[in-house]
Amino acid sequence: MRLRRIAAGIAVVAVLGHAGCVSLSMLIGARPVSENPLVVPSSDFETVWKATVAVIDEYFDIASENRLSRTIVTQPKIGATALEPWAGDSVGIDQRLESTFQTIRRFAQAKVDPAPGGGWLVKIEVQKEIEDLTKPDRQAAGRAVFNNDFPVNRSRDIVGPVPIPNGWIPKNRDAKLEQVILQRLRDSLFL
Repeated sequence: MRLRRIAAGIAVVAVLGHAGCVSLSMLIGARPVSENPLVVPSSDFETVWKATVAVIDEYFDIASENRLSRTIVTQPKIGATALEPWAGDSVGIDQRLESTFQTIRRFAQAKVDPAPGGGWLVKIEVQKEIEDLTKPDRQAAGRAVFNNDFPVNRSRDIVGPVPIPNGWIPKNRDAKLEQVILQRLRDSLFL
């Protein structure tokens, strides 16, 4: 009976891994697919630059490109939840569940530098941050008692853009998403 449950669990993980939701190698902690920075043995800077911009643009909105300093910086993006399977910025079940239960945003920085032996080094860094609020946003539960936090002249709720959060706490780098971007870049450059 116990052996059947283990076999069923392995089958579920294999099916989900094949479907793209989670990779079996990510679950068992396999080696990274690509080195960071990725060595691109091409002498053409334009090709490497355009491929890097195109791949990063698949995951993030680009805030700035600077060819002189050879850097690409993206806009922060709220992490995809379990209800958003089409978004590829949350890699693996653990990242999706974390983004579902805690507001997380990611942003990327890429640097394209000349390699010492020729070619180019493409370094991708994806930073992850969690939202820091002083109190729950738009809290409705627990207001059975009159709340004295509001002044007499209350401001009305404005219909439109969502207010900017108080702050973000840096968490760490998202190595899984970095590996996905590097692998995608490697595939687009036919390395």
